[in-house]
Amino acid sequence: MDNALSKADRMKIRQALSDVFVDNEVDYPSIAKAIKPYEASCIEHIFFNEVAPVCYSNLQSPVPPVWTAFDASWLESEIEKMLDARDSSALHRLRDRMLVAYLHWRLGGEWRTLEVELGKHR
Repeated sequence: MDNALSKADRMKIRQALSDVFVDNEVDYPSIAKAIKPYEASCIEHIFFNEVAPVCYSNLQSPVPPVWTAFDASWLESEIEKMLDARDSSALHRLRDRMLVAYLHWRLGGEWRTLEVELGKHR
C-alpha cells in the first residue's frame, strides 16, 4: 500500500497533513489539492499512524508552539524516530496502537473534513 511511495512523496504527504495540526484555521482545500494524486487509504494511514502521533499535542496545548507550519526537517526526524522505536520495541508498538486508536476517535472529524475535500479534487 503506502510502502510503494518514494521518500519524497511520503515527505510531501506528511508535510501537507501536518497543516491540520497548526494553531490557525486549517485550509483543508489546500491540503487536499497538495495530496490529491495519492490514494485516500494511503493518506489516511499516514495521517493517523505517522503525522498525528507526532503533531497532535500541538492542538492540546493552551498556547501551541506551532502556529503556521511545522518545520519539515523536524517533522521528518520525529516521525522517523517514532517509527524506529515502534519497529524495535513491542512496548512501543502496543503504546502506539492505543494512541492511534485514540487519535482515530479524537481526530475523526478532521479526517472526515479532509476526506470530503479530497473527493472534490479527484
